[in-house]
Amino acid sequence: MTGHHGPPVAIVYFSETGTAHSLADRLRKQLLRLHFRAFVLDAEDVGRVTAVLLGGGHDEQRPIVVFICATTGNGEIPRHARKLWKILLRRRLTPESCAGLLFTSFGLGDTAYARFNWAAKKLHKRILQLGGRELCTRGEGDESASGGIEGGYATWEPTLLYSLLDLYPLTNGLVRISDDTLLPPEFEVSILQPSESDVSQSRLLQSRVTPTTRLGNVVANHRITPPTHFQDTRQFKFAADEKHWESQDLVPGATALVYSQNDPAAVSALILSQHWDDIADNLVAVPAAVEKWATTKPLTLRSLLTYHLDLNAVPRATFFETLSYFSEGNEHQREKLKEFADATNDDYIQDRYDYADRPRRSALECLLEFDSVKLPVAYILEVFGLLRPRQFSIAGWSNGEIELLIAVVKYRTVLRRIRHGVCTKYISDLKPGEKFLYEIARPQAKPPPIDKPVVLVGPGTGVAPLRALLIERFKGNSNAPSMLVFGNRSRVADFYYESEWKTMTTAREEVDDNGVLTLSGPTCAIVACFSRDGNSTRYVQQVLKRDDIAKEVGRLLAHEGGYVWVCGSKGKMPRAVRSALEDAIEIATGENGGNAVAEMDKLGRYLEETW
Repeated sequence: MTGHHGPPVAIVYFSETGTAHSLADRLRKQLLRLHFRAFVLDAEDVGRVTAVLLGGGHDEQRPIVVFICATTGNGEIPRHARKLWKILLRRRLTPESCAGLLFTSFGLGDTAYARFNWAAKKLHKRILQLGGRELCTRGEGDESASGGIEGGYATWEPTLLYSLLDLYPLTNGLVRISDDTLLPPEFEVSILQPSESDVSQSRLLQSRVTPTTRLGNVVANHRITPPTHFQDTRQFKFAADEKHWESQDLVPGATALVYSQNDPAAVSALILSQHWDDIADNLVAVPAAVEKWATTKPLTLRSLLTYHLDLNAVPRATFFETLSYFSEGNEHQREKLKEFADATNDDYIQDRYDYADRPRRSALECLLEFDSVKLPVAYILEVFGLLRPRQFSIAGWSNGEIELLIAVVKYRTVLRRIRHGVCTKYISDLKPGEKFLYEIARPQAKPPPIDKPVVLVGPGTGVAPLRALLIERFKGNSNAPSMLVFGNRSRVADFYYESEWKTMTTAREEVDDNGVLTLSGPTCAIVACFSRDGNSTRYVQQVLKRDDIAKEVGRLLAHEGGYVWVCGSKGKMPRAVRSALEDAIEIATGENGGNAVAEMDKLGRYLEETW
């Protein structure tokens, strides 16, 4: 694998869940096979990325840049990349700041969201404003499309590669490196000497505390839905680290990022399958770029697998590609792995979807089923992605304690196997007095001011940040009107915070002929509907269309300068709610409601947090 040509290619990824990083590594391998000097940069590595983007120069040593950019929240830049984004927005930058930079981008998004791929679009536009030149047309992946993100990427990648080869064709006898040739790992793990200390779990947790992560102490972990109900929802309270409580600066909309861990039994099964028994508790060395998140001390092979690598993610094509190189003595398995790795053949893509995506097979399950694979430790980080923290909206805080509302993820696959969400399962098993690792993240957008009317829409656990806002308004003796529209399946099983709403409104409940419940206080109204109680009004968007509610909502938004905050699941709900609000404003003013809501959005008066 000798000889390079053309300038370096920097692949800068903006990732929220790890998919963008996976695609960046996939592109790196394709470029290496074409003899380009490709390297991957995390957008969080601000110093190196800005040096590439703003370093100037027009020679062939200046890297070409490919952005792989995910979108989070309501069209926002991923959390870890926001520092870089702020730098790129600085006013002192000019149309010459990126002069000479050749770049392109691929966006990861979901058309279930109104602001599809906005983060990538904003980034691409900004680099153009700073003087960058397009290498080729930017690409877009759609999670809701039949081929998903990977399908969109597979369509766009050849455009990028052809554009590069058009500018820098292979010469001097260079030919593409065959897919049968194993490439070196991006990040190599090395086994060192055995660890001399038998460290307790509490000490391992303490070793992971960084300037941003803290230890929480579980105060309460109550199931608030009946045992017979399909959904296990938890009221989870924890005491914040005393040293950090004052610095947390909590506001409505803030989130707690909970760091979980893999099931020790699953880790042991992986170790046994790969014959790593004798080295599982040896220290390991990882590159500096990995050390920033693999913070457990001592870092052994076992602790790396337990705390830092995601064994439960549904694997992508690159996973099967790496495994295919290490399949020994079973030609059928080796060929099947190669087929699953093929991102160009529609039949193989469908086969991989049927095997992995549709039944939600985990990476660990796949590795165990392909038992001919014996993976070198050096390639662990090529196979398993980072076990990322899970974000939960904070539902309230007081006296040093933070409260979360958590729906435990548990479902049965088409293979009739029970699946658990890694983080929610971890949280549901925590007992009072136990400690866990967490981090606090401030919201992207400012919450509605305490002195302005609000219309809040939050079905299910989407009500959590809205509850935090209402508590703050209640404590602050706000006289501004507040209306919360809540929805769930059953009043008996999952009317979250029912007793609190009655206390807050000091009102008697009213139930209309369609089953909509209303608690109307002097300044706060709670309106709730339940989709499985046999009522004709089942969803929050239907509630907003009731004549009296639509009239009041229109008045608050059109004439009182009110704010809207919509929280909950992505898909049809946010769009249907927006449409209902547009109708309410149109009724109140006789003017175009769509234009009015668009203006609210522009002014920061229309907030949306969906997932």
